[in-house]
Amino acid sequence: MVIAPAASAAEALARPIGGPAGLLPVVSATGSILVVAALVGLTPIGSGDYGQWLMVSRAFSGESVPAYRALGDVPPLVPLMIGALAHLTGDGLAALHITAFLLVVALGAALFAVGWAVNGRAATGLIVAVLGLLVTDQFLDLLAFGGLLQVAATAWIVASAAAFMRSLAEPRRERAWWVVGSVALFATCLTHVPTATAGMPVAVAAAGLAVLPIRGASWRSRARRTWPLAVMFGFIAAYWGLVIAPASLGFVANPASLSYRGPGRALELLVDYPPTLAICLIGVAALALLGWRLASRRTPLRAPGTVLLLWALAAWAAFGLSAVSRASTDYPRFVPILLTPLAIAAAWALTAVGDALRRRRQRTFTAERGLAAIALSVALVAPFSVAGYQTEASGYQLTDAAALEQVAAWADAHLIAGSTVLAPVREAKWIEGLTGRATLFSSQVRYAFRPVEWSRSLAADALFRSNLTLVNEDFGLMLTDGVATASGQPPRSLSISANHGGENVELLRQVAASSVVVDAAGATLARLPSLQPAGMELEQTADRLAATTHWTGLRGGSQLAYSQGVELQRGSASFVFTARVDSPLPVAGMRIELRPPSGVVIVGLAASGDSAVVTFGRLGDAQPQLRISAPGGTIALNGAGGLDIQVPGRALSVTVTDLTAGGATTSLRLLDPAQLVGDYGVGAAILRHDASYEARRARLELLGFHVAEAAGPYVVMIRSAAVAR
Repeated sequence: MVIAPAASAAEALARPIGGPAGLLPVVSATGSILVVAALVGLTPIGSGDYGQWLMVSRAFSGESVPAYRALGDVPPLVPLMIGALAHLTGDGLAALHITAFLLVVALGAALFAVGWAVNGRAATGLIVAVLGLLVTDQFLDLLAFGGLLQVAATAWIVASAAAFMRSLAEPRRERAWWVVGSVALFATCLTHVPTATAGMPVAVAAAGLAVLPIRGASWRSRARRTWPLAVMFGFIAAYWGLVIAPASLGFVANPASLSYRGPGRALELLVDYPPTLAICLIGVAALALLGWRLASRRTPLRAPGTVLLLWALAAWAAFGLSAVSRASTDYPRFVPILLTPLAIAAAWALTAVGDALRRRRQRTFTAERGLAAIALSVALVAPFSVAGYQTEASGYQLTDAAALEQVAAWADAHLIAGSTVLAPVREAKWIEGLTGRATLFSSQVRYAFRPVEWSRSLAADALFRSNLTLVNEDFGLMLTDGVATASGQPPRSLSISANHGGENVELLRQVAASSVVVDAAGATLARLPSLQPAGMELEQTADRLAATTHWTGLRGGSQLAYSQGVELQRGSASFVFTARVDSPLPVAGMRIELRPPSGVVIVGLAASGDSAVVTFGRLGDAQPQLRISAPGGTIALNGAGGLDIQVPGRALSVTVTDLTAGGATTSLRLLDPAQLVGDYGVGAAILRHDASYEARRARLELLGFHVAEAAGPYVVMIRSAAVAR
């Protein structure tokens, strides 16, 4: 009883195209696709990626774009579409909404077409479209963060596979389908570099199957007939080798990818959401059955199902090869290519099982009831997928899109040509899209694939958060203050960022109020915030940076001088923090506190004498670790979740070593905000009115900026020297 339906299902899996399409599945698929497209098109957008694609579209419509952007590597198809729609509507934001709507329609249509092509059943096309758009969360997630290029490229590669499947099932029209498949493949190359790179083996496998001789035909006659396909693929291969392959090199050189966006992350995306996992399991089972039938010669080699099997094998082989070779790329980009053949196979299997049940129970299991069962299943699952998409999209939304447009337009109108705008990352990408003016913003390494982006990110972080920053391959040390400071006052606090798996991660902050000098009785002689500034020294050579601040105060009628500093060397995995006190008063010891910032937790402290290995909560695929040594002192956890470091005597020296570093994104550099303003031509800064606003405003005022405009939650600070006259 179990074997018979399985055999019937297998026969249906092998069946070539044929038979009537059926109107009901076509109408149902069209309605489902349009509903999802409307949902996406009407959802408020805010991800910086949307703003970035709006900026790229300016380059293809002759408008200004930031000079530092290397837009020659961005395929033109989607930006051209956005630019054309922006020109027609006169509204860039509306153009993005329309583009998102049209791309959902294109993706849904492609999924329907490939499902229909695989076994000639419109019902299969309906199920594939529904699984892709309403059951799994992966395709909607692309649209939540603005992955427009990847959505479009996925639609093209699916359409290409559908065309080659059709060519196998309709020999009389195979040349026409070859043209369609080749055009769709070339369009993939013009849409998204990573998808084209991962999808090329799929198309090559499908085309290779298409040129195999038909029964009764010789290899020679087949070669004469297939030369147009060889010419088309030769052209595509040449373009791929000359344009796509070189452009893809930047996407396999991210030092943080393996730790944060590696193969494990891609697999998590496939198994974390139960409906997606169910699709994968059903698809794998169906493909395994199909492979068994091919191996036992129960299914002809030249059949649409073989294309699907080769698709899955080629996609997963490309993924596996990249993982084994440890290519530093963004592995979640593989997910649509990996998931799509499994979704098609799952839909195919469900159709086949439905056919088997209908044959066994003709009176009770009709086509209408089968579709009703599908609709009920989707109705139970789809709300979770849609809710997940809306949650993701709302997380990317701008604080106030209208206010941002207003302040961006104001800044653009009042700044001289070539001036840069400092802004948070999400707002910065939108400012570039709305005005074409260059911005300076801080972004995580894992999402940036060009050294110029890493360098600009460090500069933006230094401007926003520090009075002075020292960096090398393993550390970023920010000298900063949590309060507004008078001009010339040196910073009191230190923020420690370490290279963890290639990403710059802030792990510890010095608590200035807990930097204490104690006497022999254990009483506090002085705390750093109570002392007066006495200057700052900088030492800079080709291989060493050092910064020392000096402070003084009167205690018991005697002068007390306190200094603290950091030293960083080129290529070193360690830095040294020092503090010293000079006073005729009796000094028994010194103490400092290092505390993790919000969101970071110390989960372990393994002390050994005056040294300890500090372990933090997992970030990426591992837990950051630092070794902290304080000769002659002690290191212990305190009740606030931080580290108390105490040493006897008048001098404290702490060496911090990075134990979990990855690839470097910079070298030894001193980032002085006053110099960075000139280096990057920063003429304005757009700040959000949040908890960090006052400190950032105070730092920027010391650099010559003043508040000039505000709208909603945004404040524009402008530098007089950059104002257009």
